[in-house]
Amino acid sequence: MTAHLLVIDDHPLIRNALRTTLESISPNAQVHLAASYGEASRLLAGGISCDAILLDLNLPDRSGFDALATLCDKYPDKPIVVLSAENDRAKILRCLALGARGYIPKTYHADAIRHAMQLVLSGETHIPRGAVDPRHDVKEPMRPFPAGGKLHQLGLTERQYDVFRLMLLGLPNKLICRQLNLAEGTVKVHVSAVLRALGVRNRTQVVVAASQLGIRTPD
Repeated sequence: MTAHLLVIDDHPLIRNALRTTLESISPNAQVHLAASYGEASRLLAGGISCDAILLDLNLPDRSGFDALATLCDKYPDKPIVVLSAENDRAKILRCLALGARGYIPKTYHADAIRHAMQLVLSGETHIPRGAVDPRHDVKEPMRPFPAGGKLHQLGLTERQYDVFRLMLLGLPNKLICRQLNLAEGTVKVHVSAVLRALGVRNRTQVVVAASQLGIRTPD
């Protein structure tokens, strides 16, 4: 499948470096570049082919969070990945809560950026480990996941918790199947149970809800 991507970043060197990296995602990949929110809006309104959007939070003509929320609202079928020089956990979780399908720190090397975008294009969510790991960028330690009898306060069985734990690590269903030696249909049932238990609709919201509950990512 040929990937069509839109990069929104006001720094020309970063835009061109990203284009080089992203063009290797798939054969004949096409990468559109925009230096501002206004330029990106004109491209999208003009009907450019776009499978995903890579958005810098520091734009010259619009607040990054406002731009993210607006794009998520106007183009719900286009996954949006935030690109930022900051790796602050609170900022990452805010972006996910606004609808971002991923967050890429600008410190990532080319291979990591390519992998993250391939993950998003496959329907998954890319989340830096620091977003849910208490050992990275967290001022107060998060509480461990409730064990024993307290586990059932969320209505999860032990096996559903195993699936939940792997979801927080960003594993797609197929890899969860391999890790737990379960059929894909069984994993889908457990994933649905986790979503219901947390009162959320997708994997991105699972991460946000877990953080709000003080649930940490397992090692």
